[in-house]
Amino acid sequence: MADVSAEISRLVEIEELDGPAVESVLAAAGWSGERRNPSKSWATTWQRDDARAWIQGEDPVEVEFTLWFQEIEDDRPDPDAYLDDLCAVAVAKIPEVAAHLRSGVLGERLEEPEGEVTDADSCIEHRAWRVAGKELLVGVKQDDTDTPVQLVVVLREPRADDHPHAPGSPGILR
Repeated sequence: MADVSAEISRLVEIEELDGPAVESVLAAAGWSGERRNPSKSWATTWQRDDARAWIQGEDPVEVEFTLWFQEIEDDRPDPDAYLDDLCAVAVAKIPEVAAHLRSGVLGERLEEPEGEVTDADSCIEHRAWRVAGKELLVGVKQDDTDTPVQLVVVLREPRADDHPHAPGSPGILR
């Protein structure tokens, strides 16, 4: 499984995540990029060995690394048990990824969030931190019953309405 702690440590130093800056970090770290979205001036889809990365959204962008995924096989005798097993395998990998992040350059800078981070509820299980004003999440997700179970690391700017000190915010993170 890929260790993306070096990439994350470089990305958190970018004041506001934008496509060209993230592209530069990924390219320098040996990722191969492909420009799949013609409306973007940067490569949005990346690969290094078995890991994938996506630059998503508009400025500020978010970066999602997929470190592990398993396709769902339709011909299983007990699909629910099979899916539960896949999720359990992925969830068991969260501590390893968290340990990589904590033992690297970011270690002392990772702060527990005061509340939930953006879109954490889209994960089956997750760990999250704040670092350099950004949200960092390690989680297991499955977007739909036909899609793979994935172990992801996501770095994003907090949404303005989710930041406890943003004008008009409710003062808590959702």
